[in-house]
Amino acid sequence: MGTPFAPFWLTLMPSSPPSIRRSTFGVERSVFILFPLLLALIPVVPSAEARIGETPFQFAIRYGAPKDTVSAKACDKNSPLVRGAIHHTYEYQGWKIRAAFLHPNGPAVRIDFSKLPNGQDLPIRNSELEAIKTVNTPFGMTWDQISSGGASQPMPASLASIMSDKIWRRADGALVSLHGPMIVRIELPAARRYEEHQKIREARKAQPVVRGS
Repeated sequence: MGTPFAPFWLTLMPSSPPSIRRSTFGVERSVFILFPLLLALIPVVPSAEARIGETPFQFAIRYGAPKDTVSAKACDKNSPLVRGAIHHTYEYQGWKIRAAFLHPNGPAVRIDFSKLPNGQDLPIRNSELEAIKTVNTPFGMTWDQISSGGASQPMPASLASIMSDKIWRRADGALVSLHGPMIVRIELPAARRYEEHQKIREARKAQPVVRGS
């Protein structure tokens, strides 16, 4: 028979001399003692923040069904994250998450994070901003701050329309930006490309039609 706390697979091993059994039990006891300590050392990444590029299905798994109320739909119509996109609003643990999707089952291309007015401090703390950036950092990538006010990189002309003096860019072109003290926005390059295509289409439609004489 195995020792009282031995794993099942140890009970199937051939019988060992007492000295080996005592040694084995000592290792098991050490593992039982050290395992909780090792778990405590593993960094815990917050799961409340949505990941840019996730689909509505993944959002629903993380937060539940969207809160697409009448007021939320009015906000999406009057102040869309991406004009013409599909919008959903989610609420989770004191946070309001607005997400824009270009296709019904496609990835989120722009997300706004803000706090619900439930008695908490509404300005987003730096630690909360860093948590949002962390969960949206794929392996091997970093966020580099860019701004018109002089930072680690110059502000590209293509981003001059973003009304924020604090912008971080990922190597793949994704952006995190602060919009006032209470909104953090994260977006993929696909959102900006879509908006540029919209402007081109609208400009072409606005051009007068020249008819032959």
